[in-house]
Amino acid sequence: MFHDFQYAYFVADLGFFVIWLILYLLRRDLRKEMLIMSLLVMPFGFTQYFYFRDYWQPDYAFGMMFGLAGVEDLIWCFLVGGIAIVIYEEIFGIKYSKRHLQNHSYWMFGFSFVAVIMLFIGSMILGFNSMYVSIAIMLLFGVVILIFRHDLLKHAFFSGLLMGGLMFFFYLLFFNNVFSGIIHNWWLLKNVSGILILGVPIEEPMWGFAWGFVAGPAYEFINGLRLKKV
Repeated sequence: MFHDFQYAYFVADLGFFVIWLILYLLRRDLRKEMLIMSLLVMPFGFTQYFYFRDYWQPDYAFGMMFGLAGVEDLIWCFLVGGIAIVIYEEIFGIKYSKRHLQNHSYWMFGFSFVAVIMLFIGSMILGFNSMYVSIAIMLLFGVVILIFRHDLLKHAFFSGLLMGGLMFFFYLLFFNNVFSGIIHNWWLLKNVSGILILGVPIEEPMWGFAWGFVAGPAYEFINGLRLKKV
């Protein structure tokens, strides 16, 4: 066990990089999608600014950029962006069909802008906890996708379960064992439910589910793609 947490976030990023790399190597047909979504999601790392106030205060090995986020935040968003977009396809052996539907190429940019505005209003003006605001925003936009694409319901639900489960087991095995005590050191548990499942804040798998729920089917929705069993 390590009691110096300076490099814990970066080491966690390395752990998720292994998962990202395995998915990338296993599915050559999805590599383009992984890279595109990873790069598009990466700038969301700067939204960590909202979470510093009321959710957690991690240590950064390489300092912060513009007082908004650390390098680790950008790496984290890059990785979870790519993982969420393909984890359902990989686990269930799904490929894209040649039959296409209407695309919504503008959706990603609209979502990005509106999501940040909603996060600002919800957490900074209305005073709700940033974690709960972000979870609500992602679930809301996931529902919006499903209103247009009912066929992606299974994709959204299982992507959410897989990402939530991945977050939970990673935190359980990594933070609780390798960096013992880090949860109580970094997380502002008094500001949230304080519910720990085997030492993992319940908000983490909740966030993972919400992220998978919206990000999992996002690429198919944006590009009007259908899915089919291999």
